[in-house]
Order: sequence, then structure tokens, then C-alpha cells
Amino acid sequence: MNIRKALLSDIAGLAKLVEDASKSGMLLYRSEEELTGDIDEFWLVEDQGRIVACCALDIYSSKLAEIRSMAVEDSYQGQGIASNLLDHCILEAKEKGIYEVLTITNRASIFRKKGFGEQLDGQTALILRP
Repeated sequence: MNIRKALLSDIAGLAKLVEDASKSGMLLYRSEEELTGDIDEFWLVEDQGRIVACCALDIYSSKLAEIRSMAVEDSYQGQGIASNLLDHCILEAKEKGIYEVLTITNRASIFRKKGFGEQLDGQTALILRP
């Protein structure tokens, strides 16, 4: 498996992964047009030429970014893939000097393991200072 930044040529595979994850309620749906506009934000995991996981680092300013659109295909779950994607996003934020990284999630435990702490409503919004 290979973790890398997404390319425009990845849109079809990325869109399918995001659509499937949105149907199960794991993340918000994003159209191919929206994904195309945000392609430089995405990290992907590719296995034998197929996109099996993704995660985006959406940079709002030099002070704030959001980790969003994290999805791992069902058959690849439990292998540490989401954790590795988070590591890449956190490192990218750190390298860019981002002061805070937030996420709004229903899977808080994986983010807490990476050092995120509750800052907003105590249940869904978590913040990390890399």
C-alpha cells in the first residue's frame, strides 16, 4: 500500500470512496466537482492501483486547518490506515506552521490517540496544536 497526495487523475476513485462512505453516514457527500477543486488537500492510500482510503487537510489560514473527509474502505479497516493518514495530515500542518488543527467527527477516539483534545462542544469538535 502506498500513501501519497492525490492527483486530478484520482478523482473517479476518490469520488467513489467518498460517495460510499457518505452513504454509510461516515462523512459528508462531496461531488466530483467539489473534490476536483479540493484535490490538493487530499492524502490517499492506494493498493494495487485502487484508492482504498483518503483524508483531507483543509487549510483555512496560517493559524487554522481542518482534517476532514476521512474514509477507509470496509475491507481495509483495522489495519492502521486511518492513523497513518492522520499522521500525514498532522505532519503537513506542522510543516506549514499551522497553529491549530480541528476536526468534527463521530470517531473521536482515533483523534484523541493523536493528541486532539475537546475544545468546542465537548462531543464532536476536537483540536490539536501540532
